[in-house]
Amino acid sequence: MDVDLQLFKNIMNEARHNPDLLDSYSPNQFKSKEVLINHINNLNILDDKSEIIILGSWYGSILIPAFKQVKRITAVDSDENIINIAKNRLFNHYTNVDFICDDVFSTFRNQYEKATLFINTSCEHMKPMKEWGSAPTYKNPWWDRVSPAYFAFQSNNMRDIEGHINCVDSSGEFEKQLPDNAKVLYRGHIEDSRGHRFTLIGKLWVE
Repeated sequence: MDVDLQLFKNIMNEARHNPDLLDSYSPNQFKSKEVLINHINNLNILDDKSEIIILGSWYGSILIPAFKQVKRITAVDSDENIINIAKNRLFNHYTNVDFICDDVFSTFRNQYEKATLFINTSCEHMKPMKEWGSAPTYKNPWWDRVSPAYFAFQSNNMRDIEGHINCVDSSGEFEKQLPDNAKVLYRGHIEDSRGHRFTLIGKLWVE
């Protein structure tokens, strides 16, 4: 069994005074991330040359260790404090992870053009993914610039949680928020203690 003892120590040290970090390891978080991870692995999307972008990464608590075998992970989140904690206190011994503090809609990054997989498990916190990109109105749409690549997105119907500005009530409603060149390979939903979580995994095709 491959146990990352250094990460475990880092989590314990930080969690003593950071209940928000503990929430990122809650049973609900594990349940939803496990679905995503298992279906990505079942689709054989990744290998040791793959590069992953995590949009709205939070701490990257579960996803970063799950995919640590890939060439590069780039975690993007708008909360500077969270990014600093993840970079300097949790995953400071990981050499293949970049942390970026930014609004994922504001800046196109060079890392995006090489990405194998885009993960966003925080779609309820932001505009629909089909609108990903900055103003003015997408003269060079970002999804076209990064295709072909895979995506793995999650959203939910939990409207009573602070910061949830774009919830959905079904996988079908969620699919309407995908970029135009997205082909869904897996769709599903699970229940947790607060509502329903929806998962879509697929590929962005070159038109």
